[in-house]
Amino acid sequence: IEAGKRTLVKEAINVGDVLKICMKDVEKTVDDGGIKLLLEVPDDLPSLYADRRSVMQIIQNLLSNAVKFTNRGGEITTSVVAGDQKMIIKVRDTGSGIPSEKLPSITEPFSQTHSDPHVTQKGTGLGLAIVKSLVEAHDGKLEFESEVGKGTTVTLTFPSHGVVDD
Repeated sequence: IEAGKRTLVKEAINVGDVLKICMKDVEKTVDDGGIKLLLEVPDDLPSLYADRRSVMQIIQNLLSNAVKFTNRGGEITTSVVAGDQKMIIKVRDTGSGIPSEKLPSITEPFSQTHSDPHVTQKGTGLGLAIVKSLVEAHDGKLEFESEVGKGTTVTLTFPSHGVVDD
C-alpha cells in the first residue's frame, strides 16, 4: 500500500451496506463470544466516493480488533454520520482498552498493545498500520480514544470530496 502498488478504484459506495457485510463477517465470533453487536446508520446517509475494497478492509480490521479485545457480555457499536460534507465512521467497543502510553504507536507496523505474556496475541500487528495507510490514501483522518478497562473508540473521518449526495 505504502509503495503505491495498490490502485484505488473510487466509486460511490453505500457505507451502510458495507458496514452490514463487515459485521456479518464477525457475527459468528461475536455470537460465540457472547458479545453484543450494534449498527447505527441513518436512513438518509449519502454515498461515499471511495475504494470499496479499502473501506471494507478498514472496517474488517477495526471490527476484528474490537472482537479480539472485548470480553463476554461486552458490546461493539459501529456508527456512521454525515454532515458538513464529511462522513464519520466510529467503531466503539467496551473491551480492555489501550494504555495511554501505547496510543501514539499503535499504528506502527508490528505494534502490539498488550505486552502481558499471559495474554495471547493473535495477528501480526499490521492491522492498524494498514488501516492508517488506507485512510490516509483517501485523505481521511484516523483517531483513537481509549481507556483501560472501559474500551476503545476508533473514529474515521472521510473528507468533503469523498461524500456524494445521491
